[in-house]
Amino acid sequence: MLIYSVPMPAAPQDSAAVGDPATPHVIAIDGPVASGKTAAGRELARRLGWQMLDTGIMYRAITWLALERGLALDDTIGLTELARATRMEVVPLGPAQPDVGIRVDGQDATPHLREHGVESAVSTVAAVPGVREQMVARQQEMARDGRFIMVGRDIGTVVLPEAPAKLYLTASPEVRAQRRALEIRESGRDASDGDVLEEIRRRDQLDEGRATSPLKPADDAVHVDTSELNLTETVERMLAIVRERLAAEPAR
Repeated sequence: MLIYSVPMPAAPQDSAAVGDPATPHVIAIDGPVASGKTAAGRELARRLGWQMLDTGIMYRAITWLALERGLALDDTIGLTELARATRMEVVPLGPAQPDVGIRVDGQDATPHLREHGVESAVSTVAAVPGVREQMVARQQEMARDGRFIMVGRDIGTVVLPEAPAKLYLTASPEVRAQRRALEIRESGRDASDGDVLEEIRRRDQLDEGRATSPLKPADDAVHVDTSELNLTETVERMLAIVRERLAAEPAR
C-alpha cells in the first residue's frame, strides 16, 4: 500500500496556462541521477499548483528497509516480497518545506535515503523485476486522478506511457558529478568530484542495462539538457513544453 498524505500546493502561479483545473493530467519527468529532475519537478509542481512525487524515494526507502532487515541484495524473492508487503506513506516534512518524507511500515526512512549504503545498493534493488512491478503498480494508482507530476527513470516509458507531457532531463556526467558531490558535502559528508563521477557512471550503467524498466527516454519525450541551465531556466523551459503539450491534448 502507498499512501500520499501531501496536500496540494497553495497559490499556483501558472495553472491557468495548462488547461481546465478539473481535468486530470500527468507530467512524466525522467532522467539519470543528478540531472536536476527532482528539483526542477518540485519547482514546476509549485508553479502549477500540482502534486509531485519523486519515485526514487520509494526505491531508496525499500533499499534502506532491506539493509535494516539484513536481506541479501541478491535475494530477489525476499526483496520482491518486502516491496509487496511494505506499507509506504509519503508525508510532508513541514508546513513551510517543499520536500516530502517517506515512512515504511511506520518507520521514518527519510533521514537514511542518502546514506552511503543506500546510495550504493539502490540501483541493485531497483533492478529486481518484482520490486519494480510492485512500485510501478503503486505509482500508477497514485497518478490515476488529479494533476500530478511524477519523477523517476521509467515514468514516461513504463509507469505513465500515456502521459501527454513527457520530459527527459539530462546533463553531462561531469556536471552531474559536481552537483551530487556538492549535495553530499552540504550534508556534512566528504565527497570528491572524481569519486562521485565514478559512482555516477556505475549507476548509469546499472540503470540503463537492467532488464526491467531500463533508464531511457520515451520516444515522444522532449529532451532538456540542464548542463548549462540554472534551476529557473530549466523550469521555464519545462513549463513552455508542458503548455504546448497539454494544449495539444484532445479534450476528454
